[in-house]
Amino acid sequence: MPVQIISVLCEGPHDVAFIERILKTIGFKSNESTKIGQFPPPFNSLLLNEASKTNIEQLNLTEMRRNLLPSNTLKKEDNYIFLYSLGGDSKADSRIRILQELRGFITEAEEISILPADTSISLVYFFDADDQGVDNRISYINREVKTALPEIENDPFEFNGDSHSISKLKLGTFIFTDNSNVTGKLEDILVPLMKQGNEVSFDAADKYLLTHHEDARLFPLKLNAHPTTSVITEARSVRLGDKKKFDPQKSLLGTVGQLQRSGKSNVVCISDSDYLTLDKIIASTKCQEIIIFFNAFII
Repeated sequence: MPVQIISVLCEGPHDVAFIERILKTIGFKSNESTKIGQFPPPFNSLLLNEASKTNIEQLNLTEMRRNLLPSNTLKKEDNYIFLYSLGGDSKADSRIRILQELRGFITEAEEISILPADTSISLVYFFDADDQGVDNRISYINREVKTALPEIENDPFEFNGDSHSISKLKLGTFIFTDNSNVTGKLEDILVPLMKQGNEVSFDAADKYLLTHHEDARLFPLKLNAHPTTSVITEARSVRLGDKKKFDPQKSLLGTVGQLQRSGKSNVVCISDSDYLTLDKIIASTKCQEIIIFFNAFII
């Protein structure tokens, strides 16, 4: 049977957890136990090169984390999905590098093919619209794709959920929005969905956060050594650059998530809690839009 390999480039681990949860409702299963060498070629070679191309003893921990390895993998029949958590706008270099690596598998007619004849490669982008709006976000992705693939002259994407075969590689983009379908982010889909049927817990958690949030405490405590006595003191930073961002929706998910997954991150609360159910995903217009988008890539 033909093999389809789909790389999904996400901004963060919450996106990965949500997309994975949705894809499992159409038959995909976690594929984490598969050995690197057992993945279909040429992706097995790509993963192996990422894992071992450099002398590990000569890398520090930060450099190790820069290796472009997927955070999650899924499989349904001969469809393989590799989910990446790469960061936002500032991480364009990582996304460009992955796209160029995949394009390198596509050879010209007179060249020896690296890609098996029955294998197709796709790459899709998932971004938040944020306050920039869908059109601006799509324009940004278009510029990024054209930077990675200079042979492309025209913008590849025109609208949200758009997909095209470009340079023998199928590309697509999906932008998370709120109900306006213009601005918004993942949490604008996720929080209302998880809150359905759990209003008492969510409203109580929301009230707790509103009551106890202190903006001043977003400035972290800093340890300092006296220049002459070396005595260690602690004081709260006043630098705006040190101030942490408070996201009420992310804090809300973490708070209610502790009722079911003590000590776990929001990623686990999204992937494992019963705030998301099969029935909710089936009934959600936004979730079904994501499934329709993926169906354009699945064989």
